[in-house]
Amino acid sequence: MDLEDYDKRTELHGVISRNNFNFIPAVNKMTINHLGKEWSKNIKKNKKHWRKHQKIRDLTGIARNKAVIGIGSGPSFHKNKNVLKHYIINDGTKPWEQREFVTIAANHQLKPLLDMGIIPDFVLLVDASDVVMDQLTKDIPKEAKNTQLIAGIHSNSDVMGKWDSQGRGIIFYATPSEIIQDAAKKHIKRGIDKQTIELGGNVLNGAFMIGLAAMQSTIFMAVGNDLAFEINDDIEKQRKGYYADGDYSTNAEVTGTGRDEGKSLKRWAGYSMNKKKIISLTDPIGCNARYNFELDVVGTSHTLWVYKTWLETTLMGQTVLPVFLHYFNCSEGGILGVMAKEDTDEALKEPNNWYFLDEVCINKETGKQMYMTAMLEDAIEIFLKSRRSQTWEHNPDVRYATGGEIAN
Repeated sequence: MDLEDYDKRTELHGVISRNNFNFIPAVNKMTINHLGKEWSKNIKKNKKHWRKHQKIRDLTGIARNKAVIGIGSGPSFHKNKNVLKHYIINDGTKPWEQREFVTIAANHQLKPLLDMGIIPDFVLLVDASDVVMDQLTKDIPKEAKNTQLIAGIHSNSDVMGKWDSQGRGIIFYATPSEIIQDAAKKHIKRGIDKQTIELGGNVLNGAFMIGLAAMQSTIFMAVGNDLAFEINDDIEKQRKGYYADGDYSTNAEVTGTGRDEGKSLKRWAGYSMNKKKIISLTDPIGCNARYNFELDVVGTSHTLWVYKTWLETTLMGQTVLPVFLHYFNCSEGGILGVMAKEDTDEALKEPNNWYFLDEVCINKETGKQMYMTAMLEDAIEIFLKSRRSQTWEHNPDVRYATGGEIAN
């Protein structure tokens, strides 16, 4: 991405600032410089696992006419867990052709889901570190044996080996990063280009891209995708509030990756929502039609900010294409989709400066709203009602304006 790209992306103007747009590749470059050697080493060691297990193209079309639910580990997860449990446990007992949902969980959220009795279809791993070993492989019940791990070819080889030794399946993908492509072509040699997909840096962005570009669903619902945390004068309490389960160990300076994002001083407006007492059945889902919203200052980090901006940029790219695509942000919290007309210190203090992505993420050809801030129960109700009456529009040929596209 460069300045010329931004000038051509007119759908972003007035929505995503030039500075934020160009912040994404700058952070990507720093990440590659920092982790590139580790990625290459893992790719070499993962060669044997690559040959044994499935690839991302093997998922082609499995979610057609189903909704993909991405389950993150943000603190707002608790607001949705009972609704999630109500629908997903029952849906998981049906034959695949009768299933209505496909679940993709963050690695951090695997064990909390299993404790709830929810066995996710897939767990997505985008991290190359071994700090996720216990989350994914320690004390996993036999009932979860059929949960598939979707992992980058650059993922930690020890984690891949442990998962494999437990008799569980892996589905590999590659990213467009030049260093990953070069290492994969050197060690894997053939077929890597067909398994390449841009995932946007974190699990929920990755689940979105896999759900649509590989699985060919046109409906994505995100849960626990806060990309933010509550501010607390006690830094330990602030860190504890970073994840829904309070376990900060994989992010800590000593025991984890060392990123320690929970102590970041970056701030943005986060939202909370409640359903209006009186609504019309004809009111559209999302934004201000069905809900009351309140904004408050929350903590975030530069890394989380990149994930937010990447997804918003990618979704805005779809507004200029003739696609049927619906992203329901069902987190009920966080900063995703909370937009600012100006991002100066002065402007951020003004209530009229803020608006929601719902208001501008409208497809120019279909007139359909593509991004919706909604409660999970409402998103599910609308999807099921449309699907069962066969009025839900489906387009298996989903294409992307930004972020890359998986090869056929």
